[in-house]
Amino acid sequence: MQDKKPLIIGLGLTGKSLVNFLSKSHDELFVVSESFKPHEIEDIEKLGMKLHLNPTIDEVLIDKVSVIYPSPGVPYDHKIMKFARERGVPISSDIELFLSLHKSKKILVTGTNGKTSSCLMIYSLFQYFYPNKRIKVLGNIGTPVLSHLNEEIDVAIVEISSFQLELLNKTEFDIGVLLNIEEDHLDRHGTKERYTQIKKKVLEYSSFNISFNNENLFNKDFINFNKVKINPKTVTFPELKFWPKHDIKNLKASISCLSFFSEHFTDTLIQVPKIIKKLEKALINFSKPEHRFENIGIVNGINYINDSKATNLHSMQNAIHSVSEIKKDGDLFLICGGDLKGQNLSLMDGEIMKSVSEVFIFGKDKHLIASQMKSYVPCTCIEDLDEAVLKVSKKAKKDDFVLLSPACSSTDMFKNYEERGDRFKKLVSFGNA
Repeated sequence: MQDKKPLIIGLGLTGKSLVNFLSKSHDELFVVSESFKPHEIEDIEKLGMKLHLNPTIDEVLIDKVSVIYPSPGVPYDHKIMKFARERGVPISSDIELFLSLHKSKKILVTGTNGKTSSCLMIYSLFQYFYPNKRIKVLGNIGTPVLSHLNEEIDVAIVEISSFQLELLNKTEFDIGVLLNIEEDHLDRHGTKERYTQIKKKVLEYSSFNISFNNENLFNKDFINFNKVKINPKTVTFPELKFWPKHDIKNLKASISCLSFFSEHFTDTLIQVPKIIKKLEKALINFSKPEHRFENIGIVNGINYINDSKATNLHSMQNAIHSVSEIKKDGDLFLICGGDLKGQNLSLMDGEIMKSVSEVFIFGKDKHLIASQMKSYVPCTCIEDLDEAVLKVSKKAKKDDFVLLSPACSSTDMFKNYEERGDRFKKLVSFGNA
């Protein structure tokens, strides 16, 4: 029988990292990619690989494939994936390879919101309390895990999305952190139940669980991070006073992760009260990533907050609630809109929306969003973000807040949420887009 070969779908960062990894053990690869540049193919060929690019997808091809490695963005019902499941061809991922092959202690962090911020908080805490350990943050945060396969790492903190978890087969790792579950990515996963099932893999496959509720679903060592107490009288860390509640929850999850790690994997037991008392020093090098409830400043007396990363309804409502707690006087104007990606707007919290003075809505689903929001708050549909900022800046006055928190994907009008946030900052005279 002819030797079977791996098949990679996609030549983005993940796909390229898989090619580099597989080049060490294979001479030939199948690659399916909708878009690629000639120099990328030349780079692969320089590795000594024979590349079968975009072969005809049929049963004959699948019978020649040993394993399929899709990039995270590849739909679950992609034609190749259907053939593979029908014919019993394994489907794996770069995450699965890393978890199986790397010897580090591994912490996987997921949730609808807050993954990146939590990974960076965990990193800052671990660096402070374990200065002699080699700590690395990788995964969905921006660096493919296989790029670090040959590095000496003691603790790997891996941000993992639902797209990546969906591809993960039964694989053991050390700590699984589930921050929250809200309706998101229903265009990909179909139902919230399916999405929830995928997210809970991070608890099912890990040895130790850290989560936001009391469901110890898999009968393992477990921490409910919401029970961690942070007393404002004890913690004088000044930035903490301006963090929204969802970031405080992320911090509690990070603290739980550190205490859990110390209890199970080290000789030094680090207790929660001790961690909290040292927060100021432990987080001295931590700064929140851009576009996540980013207080970008005051222009003409108006406070502007860039929360472009808020790509779902729940994160938008968290942001509105947080502004309501921060502001003393003045009105709150919301800018939102984009591609809802199948979210159920009937889940909107009317009481939270009533704290907004007016909403300016742009993007693909603006009329659908307005039809639901108008019951609670005046809505104005506009063409784009530029027009939204122009109109709201004329209406807002001293001590008012303007919040960009879209509750939608950005890809109907922008390359990504970063480009959307950068545009917002430029429009209100901050940063460079």
